Amino acid sequence: MKEKFKLIESELNIRLPYFYTSSLENYPFAPLDDLDCVEDNLVKDSDWIIQSNCVLRTNGFFGRPWPNHFFAIGHDGFGDFLFVDLSRSDEIIYITDHEEEFDLTDIVEMELASSIEEFIKSCKEEQQDVVRNV
Repeated sequence: MKEKFKLIESELNIRLPYFYTSSLENYPFAPLDDLDCVEDNLVKDSDWIIQSNCVLRTNGFFGRPWPNHFFAIGHDGFGDFLFVDLSRSDEIIYITDHEEEFDLTDIVEMELASSIEEFIKSCKEEQQDVVRNV
């Protein structure tokens, strides 16, 4: 994993936060065969991470610019991205909403979880719900 982290940092010219790299090294989600809904929330594929962040930086998100300090870590499968703000020292996970205005001056409204632990717990609960309903 460390080589993948170095590649991501090099390609995107960023420094990955410890809470993020630690979560990928100890990947918390069990694969669900063809059901990838939870795995998509925290993508571990370095190619997807690099490509998605480059596309967002180049094209923006639904007509709004995507700052270089926003780092997409996953997606919901419906056109929205989960991301962290690398300019901050916290672990807040945010989610975009393609049906709402992407307001860069007020990302508080986009907060999904206050920490990676809270985010992972929520995703695991979602995974359990999916398994129960399949």
